[in-house]
Amino acid sequence: MKMELKEGGKIFFRWFRKTFGEEVTDEGIIHRLEPPNLIEFSWNTYEDGFRSRVKMEFFPSSYNGTWVQVEDHTIVLNEEDMKIKLECAVGWGEMLTLAKIWIEYGISTLENP
Repeated sequence: MKMELKEGGKIFFRWFRKTFGEEVTDEGIIHRLEPPNLIEFSWNTYEDGFRSRVKMEFFPSSYNGTWVQVEDHTIVLNEEDMKIKLECAVGWGEMLTLAKIWIEYGISTLENP
């Protein structure tokens, strides 16, 4: 992921979907940025806008770590949209796990991070 760290800045996503053996790319835009506490952005290109608006908040924990709260508001118009929303829910858990491994241990699952 790459970001222009400012409100109105662009976000570029790239990940490898191991279950389908494909690389996926997408982009988005930052709506709110309050470092180090909050980032809110839209992503998941859809027609003339974005399918999903995400708010991530970061809270200090009592054991010198950080809690992360993710809210993902997604357009759901039909059964296929619901399937995409559920896949994204699983994806956020995977993304947070991979981010933790990279931040704490410097391990990346991408060949060219």
